[in-house]
Amino acid sequence: GKSKDEIYASFRQTILDIERLLVMRDNPPSPPASFDHWGSTRPSTNNCNNSADETINTRQQFEKPNTILSAEDLGMLLLHIHECRNILWQSRRRFRSDVLRNVAEDLAELAGERGPVSVSQQLQIITRMARTYPFMKVVSSGIPFDMLIPGTGRS
Repeated sequence: GKSKDEIYASFRQTILDIERLLVMRDNPPSPPASFDHWGSTRPSTNNCNNSADETINTRQQFEKPNTILSAEDLGMLLLHIHECRNILWQSRRRFRSDVLRNVAEDLAELAGERGPVSVSQQLQIITRMARTYPFMKVVSSGIPFDMLIPGTGRS
């Protein structure tokens, strides 16, 4: 079987994939302004406030402080959570029972099984997990990073 370090690394990698998905969906920038806002050939009204109001309305539609995942992203998130649960179940002897219980609860919260959650709340759950569980932390080897990559080390 896999070593404890390999199991922990697999779990961390899956959590990293979840975090990447959530970061990319957390309050994304609004789409580029349409040509109408940049002086297209559309007949112009002499009232400048109309286009300013349209710009504000468009911005408000896309800047959602409580962004939630699309169906596709939620599906991907659930696949990653399923993978985390598989790692925990298959390697349950490598984790203390209280840690298994707490991680399972965090994954349930992340999946929205305890009620609706926004992307920012999901990111906070990931941060809490990284802060709480020792197996989520990576211990430095003490080797300078530039020595790990061939051809970049100092001579």
